[in-house]
Amino acid sequence: MTAVLLKYLLLRALLCLILGSLGSLLDQGWWPFMGGGTNLAFAQQASTSPLLERARLELEAGNPAAAITILEQLIDSFPPPEILEEAYLLQATALKHDHQPTDALTVLKQLLEEFPFSRSTNPARVLMAELYIESQDYQPALDQLYQALDYATDLVLRRSIFQLIRQTELANHNPLGAVKAVLNEMGLADQTERLELEGIAQSLVLQQLDEPALQELVEGYASRYPGDIATIRLIELHTAHGDEVLAERDIRGFLKRFPTHPYAQTAMALLQSFISKIKFHTHIVAAALPFSGPMKPYGTDSLNGIRLALEIAKEQWGLTSVGLVVKDTTTLTAPLRVEIQQMLDEFRPIAVVGPLLSREIQELGRLPDENAIPFVTPSSTLLNVRQFGSFWFSTAMTSSVQAKRLVEYAILKLGYHRFGIIYPQTAYGREMADMFAKEVLHSGGEIIASEGYADDQTDIGEQLRHLKEKDLATYGTTSNEKTRTGEDRAVYTPGFDAVFVPGQPVHLALIAAQLAFYDMNVPILGGNSWHNPELFRWAKHDLDGHIFVDGFFPNSPDPNIQMFVQRYRSQFQKEPSLFAFQAYDAATMVMETIRQGAQSGQGIWDQLVRRSDLPALSGFASFSSAGILNRRLYLLQVKNKTFTQLN
Repeated sequence: MTAVLLKYLLLRALLCLILGSLGSLLDQGWWPFMGGGTNLAFAQQASTSPLLERARLELEAGNPAAAITILEQLIDSFPPPEILEEAYLLQATALKHDHQPTDALTVLKQLLEEFPFSRSTNPARVLMAELYIESQDYQPALDQLYQALDYATDLVLRRSIFQLIRQTELANHNPLGAVKAVLNEMGLADQTERLELEGIAQSLVLQQLDEPALQELVEGYASRYPGDIATIRLIELHTAHGDEVLAERDIRGFLKRFPTHPYAQTAMALLQSFISKIKFHTHIVAAALPFSGPMKPYGTDSLNGIRLALEIAKEQWGLTSVGLVVKDTTTLTAPLRVEIQQMLDEFRPIAVVGPLLSREIQELGRLPDENAIPFVTPSSTLLNVRQFGSFWFSTAMTSSVQAKRLVEYAILKLGYHRFGIIYPQTAYGREMADMFAKEVLHSGGEIIASEGYADDQTDIGEQLRHLKEKDLATYGTTSNEKTRTGEDRAVYTPGFDAVFVPGQPVHLALIAAQLAFYDMNVPILGGNSWHNPELFRWAKHDLDGHIFVDGFFPNSPDPNIQMFVQRYRSQFQKEPSLFAFQAYDAATMVMETIRQGAQSGQGIWDQLVRRSDLPALSGFASFSSAGILNRRLYLLQVKNKTFTQLN
């Protein structure tokens, strides 16, 4: 930074401090030291500045150093605000041309600090972005450009900003950001320019976007440009990689969203080719899952689990005669029941994995029974799927399965018999509390008290006092002890062995601290909602030793789990979720029944109903009379801000 510039900034700061106390008097037009004509003179000075014009001419003549010298003189004279902000902007421009980017950025930051909402703000932000771009510091450049967009109303300026964003996003290796900038610019262009910009966008989509970026573009522009070309590109990528399951899924989605598109005929021909290949298989398994909207991530994870199960079955068991057809349960042109029936009629699958949601199961009702085809939901938490028909099965981890395993461990392994319950008054919280209480009573245990709290409640002191009162009326005790100051203090000893807290991690973090405050120093038990690393960010109290249950633990030393996790990471470049795990189990069990000779939906049903050695990742499993999978669950303990497996 030049000495003059530094001197100016220091003087400017000092002057602001001095004038700050005079601001209100100046605003009232009180000029005790300067006389009544000064305010008019000040306005007249602000309307013109020969120094500013001289500096501008020097800069236009290619003499930035001379312009800088003139501008320093002008700024040192403490000009009025409207002249000062122009001087700042011109000085930064001159410094940029004089190859002094650091000083230029300093001046621009000063301009934005002193004039945050002036006519020079947006040009200053654009100039800052250009300086950052020259130094290949792209993220702060983008920050300035997007901030400039927030306030820019001039259409020409907005277009130039979008163009600069496009160039910067490309330089920053974010072609999706560049595509979005082009699309925004198209909204400001005339018809001829729009065609040119469409060509740029299409080139970026087809040549530079990877699969996740294409998927995001399809989600954002599902039924309009450029969602069409993004979907076409996805179809091409999946076909080139031999991933016909995803290509067939995307073609069906494309034809529903763009039935009159020029590519529709090509897509239909490609679809017929895929359908023929699927039907060529001896056995067909269907997946009915969501692939758009808020449920898309869960549908994608579930499909990944199914695909991996089929691949491993082919490798290990030689089951090469099984094809997979995918049905999107979100892009429907008719009721779900009608579209699923159409899929069953067209492909005659011998089993269906899906759907995900309980309401979808209710909508399909007895459709599986009517077609004698087992439907295995990997995620619905209905406690009894058989209420809708005997061909319904579930590999989801329900509240009843969690409660049963947790109570089993607490009573038989740990020797606990008395429990308190603190639960959120949500559908999940009430169901978990109810299932836990039923399992405790069924196992000969006792519930001292069950207290609910509002989901947004942070202070549960009242609930804990109620629990303490009920406990003291039965098994709890108090005793006196001397404090360090010699005073008597009543010490409460709970009569219950543990407290069940099925809330979210943020609830557990709050409740654990408040339990300690009320001398309820007992183990805390919970469900799989605890299984979140964010727990340790929220917790201010030591959580070591507390225990919860979950159906999937990716860090388990179990060889089957490690094989699944490693294969999943390798194939899909992401961590497997509970949805992927449960869908994998569902598909693996279907494949096992085929391996053991099932030739029809009825044959698969026979094995799923009677067998107790179905191969789940966590060990042999069986389905209950309610259609729920009885599998081994993982008992996990909090230890040193991590989760460890107990069983």
